[in-house]
Amino acid sequence: MEASHLNIREPLANRIYSNLSLPKISIVTITYNRQEDLKETFNSVVSQTFKGYEYIVIDGGSSDGTANFLKEKSSSISQWVSEPDDGIYDAMNKGAKLASGEWILFMNAGDSFFSDTTLEEVESYLYSSFDVIFGGVESIYNDKYGYRTLKSYPRDLSLLWCQIPTCHQSILVKRELQVKYPFDTELSWCADHDFLAKLHSLGHQSKAVPIVISKFEASGDRERNLLVYTEERWSIYKRYFNRTILHDLYFLNEYRGFWIQQHFHKRLREHLPKEWVIFLRELRKIY
Repeated sequence: MEASHLNIREPLANRIYSNLSLPKISIVTITYNRQEDLKETFNSVVSQTFKGYEYIVIDGGSSDGTANFLKEKSSSISQWVSEPDDGIYDAMNKGAKLASGEWILFMNAGDSFFSDTTLEEVESYLYSSFDVIFGGVESIYNDKYGYRTLKSYPRDLSLLWCQIPTCHQSILVKRELQVKYPFDTELSWCADHDFLAKLHSLGHQSKAVPIVISKFEASGDRERNLLVYTEERWSIYKRYFNRTILHDLYFLNEYRGFWIQQHFHKRLREHLPKEWVIFLRELRKIY
């Protein structure tokens, strides 16, 4: 089997959705050696009642049979690529370039739409003059402390200087902007935040909608390098926003807190009884 494969046909949305006056969505899935997670995401996409979409899958050259799965399901996939890339944001940029929809949404392997009618609920907002649509997310945590979920809606854009309003799985962006301003592949964790801050600084308009768009497996966030996470967001703030002493102190204090957590709290938690950790999380409302 060739290491790289490109499967391009007439976009699926053109074949199953004839009313071209309505906006079309490009759903892009990034995956690498996550075939089982990809299957879950694939099923969520093809189950959508709204059919005005095309589906693109960018695989980083997986060795777990992902390419075979994509071949088997090619009738439901508009385009797919299986080849090495330079990381998640490079792969997302690649997917954006292949997209032909008016809007683009990244739903990566392991993530899914909140319900089968999600895109149908979102559709009416895509006629607006806005360039970015934010929706809510159901975060899923599944670790040794149990299974739990938390629904949240987009944060106010006034907080964009320090945090992304919602996860990228719940954001739709005009494709032309996504292609014009690709993700910064020098960033490890926050290229999506950087992208949104850039659009905001250039005057592009965003709208938050009262719809939970995605389910996001958030357990992996605990493996994130929190110090790098703070450093990247701090750099985004410096790049796009007017600096103030209070805002700089915010990041400095966060960095201090994460350093303490990484070197002391995390190690202490590993030695506490499981029941104690669960009780303390419930007490502090930490998920």
